[in-house]
Amino acid sequence: MKNEDVTDPGWIDRTALLRLLNVVGNDPDELAELVGDYLEDAPDLAGRMIEASASGDRTAFRIAAHTLKSNARDFGAVQLSELCAAAETASTSDANVADLAAAADDIARAEQAARKALADVSLEDLGGSTGTG
Repeated sequence: MKNEDVTDPGWIDRTALLRLLNVVGNDPDELAELVGDYLEDAPDLAGRMIEASASGDRTAFRIAAHTLKSNARDFGAVQLSELCAAAETASTSDANVADLAAAADDIARAEQAARKALADVSLEDLGGSTGTG
């Protein structure tokens, strides 16, 4: 299967959302609640990365990058997850603070794009008829 077949404008892997839908018993309302939580939390995590890079706090940077990486992956924001993974690795290396700050800025922009793409996904249309009601 080509990547274009499972992504929403290159940002959201719909198969990840389908997996989550399955986890919540094919309940689109439950999935919508989880997505809403992600949409609320993701900008805060990106902001924490910016703050941590500005203060030189590699531990806080790594924790925020790790959390956003995992959350982004779970909600199908593959590109954002990959950026976070690279930033997490950089935070444990000899990368200088300016590099971490640049990564945090890139992640903040990617987070906004992924959040918009995810908000635009029709969750009700994901699974077609779920048999719940």
